Amino acid sequence: MARPTFNEDCKAFLASLRKKTKPVGNGALRKELGWAETRYWKVHESLIEAGRVLRGRGRGGSVSRA
Repeated sequence: MARPTFNEDCKAFLASLRKKTKPVGNGALRKELGWAETRYWKVHESLIEAGRVLRGRGRGGSVSRA
């Protein structure tokens, strides 16, 4: 099975966030997605720059839908 494309990773990230009613910690979301840190942070930063997600507070940071 081929590894998902970057675009598919972005869609998966956003789909996981849509299930949440409040900000979610980066560690918890990364664990839920089952991704390595480099993969998670690459998608995370791209979506932040695109304005699709917002940074939040917390020890490890958090994200929410824009």
